[in-house]
Parts: sequence; C-alpha cells; structure tokens
Amino acid sequence: MQVFVASLEQCLKAKNWPAALCLALTLPEIAGAVESPESSAPQRYAQWFDRWVGLKYRTRLLSGQHALLSGSDCYALRCAMLYQGQEVETGRRRYVTDALDRFYFTQVATEHCTHKNRALQIHADRFCRDVVEGCEAWLKSIKNDASKTAVLKRGLNMAMPL
Repeated sequence: MQVFVASLEQCLKAKNWPAALCLALTLPEIAGAVESPESSAPQRYAQWFDRWVGLKYRTRLLSGQHALLSGSDCYALRCAMLYQGQEVETGRRRYVTDALDRFYFTQVATEHCTHKNRALQIHADRFCRDVVEGCEAWLKSIKNDASKTAVLKRGLNMAMPL
C-alpha cells in the first residue's frame, strides 16, 4: 500500500493529474478489500471512503449533515475514470442526486467542493491529498492487526526511487 501512496505523492509533485487521480480513486478499493473482504466491491469501497475520507466532503445543513461526495459517488467516479476515462454524469451512474447532474475535477483551488451548473467541482490536488491522509490514518489504525498487515505484505512491494 505504501508504494501506491508514495507513487501518488510523486504524481502530485509532478502535477501529473491523470495518474494522480487514477491512483487516488484506486486506493480506497485496495484498502476496502483489506478492511472488508467479504463485502462487494462497491460496498467496501463506499464504506472505506465514507469512514476515512468522506468526512471532508460533508456539509452541515439545518436538517443534519449532507455528503457532497459520498463513498458511492466516489465509487462511480472511480468506475467512470478508470474504465471509460470520463467523469461521471448521472445518466451513467446509479447514484443520482436531486442537486447534481455531474462531478468533475478542477485545478482551481477555490472551486473545491463548489456547485456550478448542477455539478460538483472537486479540486484534483486537494482530493488526492485527502485520500493520502485517509490512507495514512487507516494504515496507522491497522498497524497492530496481524491479519490485515499480512494481506498488505502479500501485495505489491517494490522499492520506490526517491
């Protein structure tokens, strides 16, 4: 897992946004599979994202908290980006909201988590860094869990050039 986090950080330094976003959208899949191997891929992805990253994508309304980007939404983004090289439109995803027709990534920092023309704009760099922070916190939380760390050790472990 650390090799992927390090690769994501290298992509961010190089401003390689397509690669960074692909890695950021993949990390919850890897972590979710370790955390909840018995669950379906969409379910474990959404649960992991909601727990470790999702709090940064919620807003407080009078009626309670509202997810600007839920784990299910992020899973739809992942599928669209990795399988089709696209961002998500509601016609192509199962998770439709009344307020949004589309999610898309931007490079303008002031547009992070803003609505424009029924679309949620997400700052690519900030999103990737939020996923990195979530991964690091999750890794710290499982460091004494022998079964989960064993699964991670069986994964891709290659030396990263610095």
